[in-house]
Amino acid sequence: MSQSEVERVIGRAVTDAEFRKALIENAREACKGYNLTEAELSALEALDAESLASFAGTLDERITKTGGLGFV
Repeated sequence: MSQSEVERVIGRAVTDAEFRKALIENAREACKGYNLTEAELSALEALDAESLASFAGTLDERITKTGGLGFV
């Protein structure tokens, strides 16, 4: 497993609302540029949109792509 790749995906998902939406709608498509195993892709497909958005909402807006707006 490539933990660093999974961390990159999750990090991007919590700081980039547009990517987070794409990840929830179609994880395999959103993750095409990442080197992930089948197991990792399956785990990412199971992510809960509400939990991701909730966590993203706790971040300082200076570290989010949307500046605190548009959480999905």
